[in-house]
Amino acid sequence: MSHHEAFEQHDHHDPSKACRFCSSTYSHEEHPSAFGICERCAYKVLIVLFIVMIAVSYVAWFGVF
Repeated sequence: MSHHEAFEQHDHHDPSKACRFCSSTYSHEEHPSAFGICERCAYKVLIVLFIVMIAVSYVAWFGVF
């Protein structure tokens, strides 16, 4: 089997994908994501990043460590 034949056998038009964090399926066409995660996990990641940014700014401002 040549490389071209193997490439044609894969289905690349699957509109539903699985999230990399929670493994739930979501529609990539309705909610596109560059990182392959669903909207719920994206919001969770943003909240965690926001809390980390607050903690780092507190440490930088007051020199706790």
